[in-house]
Amino acid sequence: MSKTAIVTGASRGVGYEIVKQFVQAGYQVVATARNKEYLHQLTRNAPDQILPVACDITKRDQVEDVVNQAISKWGQLDILVNNAGVGHFAPVEDLTEEQWDEMLEVNSKGPFLTCKYAIPHLKETKGHIVNISSGAGLNAFANGGGYCASKFALMALSDALTQELKPHHVRVSTICPGSIKTNFGTPKDWALSPEKVAETVQMVISSPKEVIYGQIVMRPQVP
Repeated sequence: MSKTAIVTGASRGVGYEIVKQFVQAGYQVVATARNKEYLHQLTRNAPDQILPVACDITKRDQVEDVVNQAISKWGQLDILVNNAGVGHFAPVEDLTEEQWDEMLEVNSKGPFLTCKYAIPHLKETKGHIVNISSGAGLNAFANGGGYCASKFALMALSDALTQELKPHHVRVSTICPGSIKTNFGTPKDWALSPEKVAETVQMVISSPKEVIYGQIVMRPQVP
């Protein structure tokens, strides 16, 4: 039976490439993001395998609806990829309260909500959660106080989930990339490609059941 996955932040960048990799592997994918137009463009590539659902992952009712639609359409949930993220970079004294709140809401509350509603179904399939964190979730840096705080929170959530879900045979993996060539910020030419991050996600998902890739740190080969 084909696997069913939910991928957040799927309309572009890393999320877009993850969906493409999953489709190539024969998975059924619920692709979520706030931008409906980009989601429908993605769906054209594989309309029978991709269900586009516009969702703000900081809203409980919308997240619950995404999970319910996955179960309603395909009857199971095997994989959850928390990829959606946002960042604002400035000294703490210059960050606005709204910027701080947005980063914590999207980067940590969002994964909490998706996990909360996905976990009962993932227990049934002995599924897999993949959280896309960042090198900023391991090492803080100047002008990244809010972003780093949100990603450190995601790392802690991942660690707690690992302990809670291991007895249920649900695996939790966290991927921490360095700079990526996306619309997120202004990366250098040597930054990681979204495709390479997506390939790593596929590798983690495809690992033997008795293997857990708990934390993977990806860094570009800097010239």
